[in-house]
Parts: sequence; C-alpha cells; structure tokens
Amino acid sequence: MYKYLLIGGNGFIGTNIIYKLLEKKRDIFCIDLYDSNTKKISNKHFNSFINDLSNTELVKELVDASDIIIYLASVSNVRNSSNDSLIELGNIENFINFLEIVKEYKNKKVVLASSGGAIYGETKDPVNENHTLMPISPYGIGKLSMENFLRYYSLKYGINYVICRYSNPYGQYQNPFSGVGVINKLLYNYHTGNETKIIGTPDGSVRDYIYISDLVDATIKVSESKFADNNVFNIGSGVGYSLTHILNEIESVLDDTLRIKKGDFGMENVSKIVLDISKINKKVEWSPKISLRDGIILNNEWIKFYLNVEENNMASPKVGNYFKQKID
Repeated sequence: MYKYLLIGGNGFIGTNIIYKLLEKKRDIFCIDLYDSNTKKISNKHFNSFINDLSNTELVKELVDASDIIIYLASVSNVRNSSNDSLIELGNIENFINFLEIVKEYKNKKVVLASSGGAIYGETKDPVNENHTLMPISPYGIGKLSMENFLRYYSLKYGINYVICRYSNPYGQYQNPFSGVGVINKLLYNYHTGNETKIIGTPDGSVRDYIYISDLVDATIKVSESKFADNNVFNIGSGVGYSLTHILNEIESVLDDTLRIKKGDFGMENVSKIVLDISKINKKVEWSPKISLRDGIILNNEWIKFYLNVEENNMASPKVGNYFKQKID
C-alpha cells in the first residue's frame, strides 16, 4: 500500500488523483499554496498542508513519510508565461529545491507532470517520446528544463522517476477561469449564457484531448509499476480533433448552438499536436476508456451539477461566485 505525496495537489489534476487514490485507500499527503477543491475532505487517509516548498522542514517530513511523490506544482500556463517569461524561473527554482531535498532520501519515486501539448513544438504526425523537443512557448521550455533536471538528479543520486507528458485534459474540477481547457470553458459559458473566445482557425487547430479519469488512471498506473521506472510517457487519447470537431460535438451533445467569438492565435500556440501513446500501452498495458463524446457528456453533467442548472439551461444568479469558490 503505497503512501503518496502530491505537491500542488489541490488543482485540477491533483484533486482528481486524490479522490481516486482515496477510493484505493492509499495514504495521501498534499501540500499546496491554496486550499480549494479538497478542503472539505474528511478521511483518515488524507492530510492536507497549506504551505509552499520554502518550508523545507515540512517538505522533508512529507517526503520521508511517502513512497511516491507526484509533482504537479506550477504557477504558469502557455498564455501567462508567454506574457511574462520570467514566471518560469520560479517553477524551475521550486523544482530544483524540491530535488535537493529528495536526493537525500532513498527508495522514493518522483512522478513529474510535464506537457505533451507544449514540449514538442510544431509537429505533423502523432509524436512518440523520442521525437525532437522544440517547444515554442516559455511554458514548454520550462517543462523541458524540469525534465532535464530530473534526469540529471536521477543519474547523479539514483532517484527513480516517471515523466508524464499529458495532452489536453478536461473534466470535473477544471477551472474555467484559468485560461486553459476549451471544452470545460465552452460548457461553462454555455450554461451561464456567455460567449467563448476561441483562438485561431477552428479547422487548423488540432489537439489530443483526454478525459481526466483516463489521465488519472494512467498516472497512478505508472506511479505504481516498476516497469515504468525511469521512463517518459505520452499520456493522451492518441487521436487528434480539430476545434471545429469539438464545437460540433459539444453542440450535438447540448442540442443547441454555442456562442463564440474569434481571437488571435498567439505564436506560442502550436497548431497541431497528437500524441503517440503506444509506449505506455506496451509498458503498463494502459489505454484510454472514455471517448470524446462520452467525456463531453460527463463534463457537461458535472458543470450542470455544480452550477445547479435546471433543464431549461437557466443558471441561478449566484452561479458565478459559487463556481469560483468551488474550483481552483
């Protein structure tokens, strides 16, 4: 029965991992700057600490008490780091400080959340883990730097690791105000009567979307499998969908028309990225279970649940503030 430490665990991905680990009755420690999605959890297997990595003594205690450490902490995304590249220095510094602590402990496994959507740069075909890495955004460059530091510390100090290069996840607990997650944002705006600004040409923007439960299952599987040690894995659906396809699929699920407006496509956004997921399938026999349509249906039901939307799609006046409090 592994004991987990999630660093930055109160965000979208971390929250879903925590709930799944609790189903499996794993012991979990979580450290994060913010107490949001998990603050109401009352479970003997879960301990949450609202702090940051500068509290070295606390981090040491939590690392010592854990077997597997999932590192999710980040203060950036493609959009905000493109406006302020220096933000990535903080992410890299925090990660190095963390590695300086972990190197003193043996038999720990570090799972790093990286980005399959930003680290490869512009591509044509589904890309495998050996593809040339040419990120075109500060966010992707920051993720690549963290990957390289993890490999260095592994070689020098014997740290076991797994690098998870996630595609575009969507689903429950995703924050529609974070600037990422087009599916979640479109559904949220639909139910609150707002329009959504989309970036770029819908036909030319192709992404690999993965429903959050599939991402969580893959992450836990590589975390607990010795066959995954010291490997990099693409984690996605393995299928590319244009934004036009996403819009049509959502409108089909809703049986209604979305309100959208077009925005400029930033040079830091790749036009197409689809991940080759054959490696993780071979190493640990994982493959996604949730289709795009089923994922949209699940995401839509979750949005409706939290916004208390009636069958006529009319949101209550307090919806906006309530939703902001409930998520990141």
